[in-house]
Parts: sequence; C-alpha cells; structure tokens
Amino acid sequence: MTIGDIAERFEIGGVRFELVDFFKPNEMFIEGTVMLKRAKIVGAIINDETAQRLLLNRHRIPKELREFDVVLAGPVRRIDGRGIGRGMKFISYIHYRGGLWVEGLGGVRYDWSPKARLVRESDF
Repeated sequence: MTIGDIAERFEIGGVRFELVDFFKPNEMFIEGTVMLKRAKIVGAIINDETAQRLLLNRHRIPKELREFDVVLAGPVRRIDGRGIGRGMKFISYIHYRGGLWVEGLGGVRYDWSPKARLVRESDF
C-alpha cells in the first residue's frame, strides 16, 4: 500500500466512505502534521458534520475494519489543562477496543502508526 491507496470501503446511513492509506513504503511512523498534509492531497479532510456522523454511528462500522484506526482528519481540537481551549492540538480517530468502537484523540505532533487510515466520503 502507498499514499492514496484504498484499504476498505463501507457505508453508514446511506453515506459511502473509504479508508485511505497515507504512508509511503517503509515508513513505520509519521507525525500528525505530515498526515494532515497527505490528507489534503488524497481528499480526506472531512468536515465537522461528517466527523460527527461517523462518531455517532461508530457502532455501525463494519467488524472487518477492526484492525484499523479510522482517522477523522479535518476537525482539529485544541485542549488545554482545563478542557477545550488554546492548548495542544488533537485529531479524533475511532478504534476498536474492548468489544466497542471508541473515540480516541491523537496529537498533531505525535507519531501515527501504519494501523491508521484516513476516512473520506466516496461515491464508489
């Protein structure tokens, strides 16, 4: 797989999505800033409405995708010590843990593993 390759396709509530790889061959980790740049290149920057739709319906993500972290690139959250504010920047993602799809937050400046895939709307 390489940047822009489609890993999987799925549909939730009549909306079609694709999981897209954003790693170059032989990359083991990349920083979130690089991931966001590549998300723009492959058209995987999603809006808040799409991110919320996925988060609210995460229980409908197919079980075949459990091996991936589904990255919701686009809405970047800033969280300080008192909650949402001007602090560190985070990117939401959905991953399978303990029998459930749960939301996680990964730092923009942290490394992401090849287990992560960008999600984008599709018309497959």
